[in-house]
Amino acid sequence: MSQTISHTEVLQVRADELWEAVKQADTLMRANMPEFFAKSEYVQGNGEPGSIRVIILGSAIPHVGQIKERVDKFDDATMTMAATVLEGDPRYSSFSEQVQLVPKGDTTEATWTAKYEPVGDMGPPEEKKALSALMLKTLERAVLDKKTLTHVQTLDVSPEDIWKACERVDDILAKAMPQFFETVTLLNGHGEPGSVRVVKMGPAVPHAGEVTERMDLFDKETRKLGYTVLKGDPRYWCFKATMQFNEGPTKGTTEGLWMASYGPLGNMGPPEHIWGIVQLVWKALAGDVKEHPELYA
Repeated sequence: MSQTISHTEVLQVRADELWEAVKQADTLMRANMPEFFAKSEYVQGNGEPGSIRVIILGSAIPHVGQIKERVDKFDDATMTMAATVLEGDPRYSSFSEQVQLVPKGDTTEATWTAKYEPVGDMGPPEEKKALSALMLKTLERAVLDKKTLTHVQTLDVSPEDIWKACERVDDILAKAMPQFFETVTLLNGHGEPGSVRVVKMGPAVPHAGEVTERMDLFDKETRKLGYTVLKGDPRYWCFKATMQFNEGPTKGTTEGLWMASYGPLGNMGPPEHIWGIVQLVWKALAGDVKEHPELYA
């Protein structure tokens, strides 16, 4: 007969930020809890419901080795994920678990619930309950450890023109910086908020390979854009950035503001290298304005 065990904990971070960490749990667990989670790999799908993954467990769980599980639910609206163990744990004939996050102001009520059928006289999975609590605290710590980096630079073209250049940035960078940006492919949308694109990085960025980004903001009135890296940069478990172009200190100039929010993995420092690329991008945009004034009249 199926039995139930649960655990609820209040975590000191916002639910939306914690949910973003849940989405990157595989990466965060391998980085921060390798003694429990050595490796994970999707053998079917990419994390959506119906996906199947194999998890190689670490030395702290020697009696299991590896498990195969199916993702049953991954719902952004209710911030709920659920999975069923298909094989690997001989102590239970069936085992499924669910994690749900409930916003409580600037904190989160996180509830882990498991349904299980023990084999023989096996008791409730108290060690899985304890492990779930440790995982939630690890995700909380990752969110608390997120950092920001801000830079400001003056550009010698007007903010109106630099924004027009942003509207055709892919064409400009393909010609001006092919060593950094080899190809850009839109997976959905046309560059508006919600659009997703894959950027194949060039030989000047050999560690990145392909980066998948979502456009979060593209506002002509405020000349502000923002994007989130969905996958592809192994140095950060999360990375978001905004750019805004305001009137500069003198007429016809622009004050460019770049702000990044990031969660480093391991001992990775701040993304000054990314700021370096942003400076080159802004230089290329300003250069296009000067080289093709007819396009900005």
